[in-house]
Amino acid sequence: MLDLSKISLQLMEMVRAQQKEMQQLKEKERYLLEAVTHFRENPRAYMEKIDSDSHHFFVAFPKGRLDEAFPLPQFTSVHTVMAVDGSQIDVDTHEIVLCYVLNIGRVVLHYGTGDPPLMDSLPYLYYRNEDLYKQGELEVFLLRGEDVAERRAAMEAEHLKDLILNHRKEGIPAVALVDGTLVSWDKAASAKKDIGGFTAPHFTDTFKLGQSLGIPVAGYISGSRTSLVVNTLRAGDCTQPVMNCASCQYRNDAAAPCHRLEGLRDTTLFARILKPGERSVCFYGGINTLPRHEWPLYRIGFFYVNVGSEIARVEVPDYVLEDESLLNMLHWVVYDQAQKGMGYPIALQEAHHFAVIKGEEREAFYRMVEGQFVKRGLASRVTNKELRKRTRIF
Repeated sequence: MLDLSKISLQLMEMVRAQQKEMQQLKEKERYLLEAVTHFRENPRAYMEKIDSDSHHFFVAFPKGRLDEAFPLPQFTSVHTVMAVDGSQIDVDTHEIVLCYVLNIGRVVLHYGTGDPPLMDSLPYLYYRNEDLYKQGELEVFLLRGEDVAERRAAMEAEHLKDLILNHRKEGIPAVALVDGTLVSWDKAASAKKDIGGFTAPHFTDTFKLGQSLGIPVAGYISGSRTSLVVNTLRAGDCTQPVMNCASCQYRNDAAAPCHRLEGLRDTTLFARILKPGERSVCFYGGINTLPRHEWPLYRIGFFYVNVGSEIARVEVPDYVLEDESLLNMLHWVVYDQAQKGMGYPIALQEAHHFAVIKGEEREAFYRMVEGQFVKRGLASRVTNKELRKRTRIF
């Protein structure tokens, strides 16, 4: 039980700290447009500084002028939007059996064709040893929540590919969306750490299909907290001949020039640049510039778009960012979907509603499991901790 009276003083202290931090960020915001002007005047100096070493924070490389704004393009009202989202019940060692559930919400919305929408969810139960454990360097580990989430991302990619294969209409433009980032944070699977490119191994087959059919595949990120573009501008404040942040003597010196823009998000910058409906220039993230022939397969880039209620980040593979017609299609559809969803793409909203597993649904699932165990005459005892959570002595 949370005693609010005892935490109220800590709460007041937290609010004061937040207020102070907001004031500091407002001071930093004053330097933003100044930094953009300096970058526009001499972008090569920034790139040379970034390429001087690889032991620094991730940055973003613009495909053109960093502060350029692209207006909302014209597009046909006849089109299809496909979306998937996933949710999960993690492995709980206090329940009667080790298992986990992945639930994938699927949505296909046809506009101007007269075809009915597809809206459903598909649940998957995993309980076998090969599903529950993974091999570490020295021993076998029970899957953690982040491991299950990684498998969920792979399943989302597979279902999005299935929607493209089986639910697109011949000759009708289509866009495929997922909620959140495309980039895999599995360091073993991603080329991000090695050569400075962002990749999405789970989506490779989906990208191949999308590219062959002229369908953009994208990840829509609301409330983005990344600072890759701001980090690029910060490179201009580095006073060292080589940009090696890992061993820099000023790394923890708050008064150093390179900390002048630290803490600002990209959305703060593009809120000053983009009008409603406009998108930013396209960016590729990494730690160093790469010639085109060294790019990983389907390198992931991104752009920002002002949907009216917020500045959203849209992650996309290079086959879309390098094709103006696909990029314009995606730009228009993302903005239109956000208007239909009152600030968030309506297709992703519906996919989330079908995917999400509520607390009472989780409890109902485990009671169903318990009922089946009893029916089969199997032991159905939960741990003492779980039992005490369900019941009270006092």
